Amino acid sequence: MQGRIWFPGNPWPDGHRVTEFAWTGRLDGTGRLWFDLMLESADYDADDEDLEEAEDEDIDDDEDDDVEDFLARNVWQNYHSCTLGSTWEDATGLVAATPGRPFRLAGPEPQRLTADPLPIADPHAAPAFRIYLLGHDSVAEHQIEITPEPGGGERYRIGWQGRVALTYTGDSEFRYTFRADLRDVELGHVDIPETLSVDEARQRLTELVNVPEWFVPAEVDGRTVLKLVGPTTATPVA
Repeated sequence: MQGRIWFPGNPWPDGHRVTEFAWTGRLDGTGRLWFDLMLESADYDADDEDLEEAEDEDIDDDEDDDVEDFLARNVWQNYHSCTLGSTWEDATGLVAATPGRPFRLAGPEPQRLTADPLPIADPHAAPAFRIYLLGHDSVAEHQIEITPEPGGGERYRIGWQGRVALTYTGDSEFRYTFRADLRDVELGHVDIPETLSVDEARQRLTELVNVPEWFVPAEVDGRTVLKLVGPTTATPVA
């Protein structure tokens, strides 16, 4: 996996390396397929060249104190790195497919998903994703594009963008944006509800993805899941 995330207007116009990224799925009891994404960045200043010299010559902490937090290098460094995703707290992830509206894992065309459009209809509802940026902030208006990598296998490129509100400091306005580019990503696995057998789950996938035969049962952390293995080793769903 290779990836980078940008927060336009912050002190690093070239963005930040993504050190960890996970993409998983889950079936729910009503016949829907959900996706969960989890992203972690390197330290904000990890790619700085000769950081100590830059701090000595180019950075004036007193000047940083006079600008808003989003523009201040020393504020970002206080919070170290970013975590963005749906696998913590009360985040819900996003619906990827419903019966009759399958997600196309195979094919050249990108698949586009959205979540939490602005304005937020219910500010008390659980969001699709949460973020730790300059503290525990908020994200919304997600646009996620998933495209198969060339070659027709089980690797994908994910483009993810949205808006950020610095709610940790009390600002509820989604003034800022983010953009992430992840390459050579794989769908880790699809969780199965306890109410479904493996055969029932595989059958349900026939309505939710265009290549259900690419999934096989596997064990993850002591439970049975469906794992995407691609076209070469999978067997058709009966």
